[in-house]
Amino acid sequence: MTRFQIRELGPGTWPDFARIMEKHNGVWGGCWCVAFHVKPDGSNQTTALRRAYKERLVRANRAHAALVYDGPDVVGWCQFGPPAELPGRMGGFRKLGAIPPDWRITCFFVDRDRRKQGIAEAALAGAIRIIAAKGGGSVDGYPIATRGKPYSSSFLFGGTESMFAELGFRPLGALGTSKLVMRKVVRKQSGPGGI
Repeated sequence: MTRFQIRELGPGTWPDFARIMEKHNGVWGGCWCVAFHVKPDGSNQTTALRRAYKERLVRANRAHAALVYDGPDVVGWCQFGPPAELPGRMGGFRKLGAIPPDWRITCFFVDRDRRKQGIAEAALAGAIRIIAAKGGGSVDGYPIATRGKPYSSSFLFGGTESMFAELGFRPLGALGTSKLVMRKVVRKQSGPGGI
C-alpha cells in the first residue's frame, strides 16, 4: 500500500476522477457515484446528467472520496460523507434501532485492470485518515460478509467484512443475509502525521 498516494476528491482532483470514471463508462451502468446522494430532478435520466450533477457536488464540497493514486492516475476510491450528504439507503437504521453515524462509507471502486492489489484497502485507510482530519466521529461501512466464499468484484462495491475488521470496525447489525453494518469511532487527528 505504500506505493499508493491518497488524495481527497475536490475541484483539483476532479479531472483525474472523471478520467477513471470515463474509462469505466461512469461505473455501474453510468452511476457516476451519485446513487447515495440526494436525487435532483433528472439526475437518474442519463449518464451525462449524473456526471454533471456529481461535478456540481464536488465543486460545492458536497461529495467526498479518498482517491487512490498510483503515479499520476487514480486507480480506485472510497466514497464517504455525512448522512445528510449521502442519505440513500438509510432505511436499515430504523430496523437496527441504531443511531445514525456521523460519517458513512458507502462504496468503493477499483480500476478493472488493477484489482486484487490492495487498492480498496488503501482507499478505506485513506478515508479514515481524511475523516480524522475533518474532526472524526462515528463511521459506518456496509461491507459484504463473504464468509470465505468467492464473490464477483461487481458485488463488492461496499467492501468486505475482513477489510473493515482489520481497521477496527465492529459489527453493528445486518441488512439482509450478507450485507453488514460495521462501525468505528475515529478520533480527531491531533496534529501532523495522522491518527
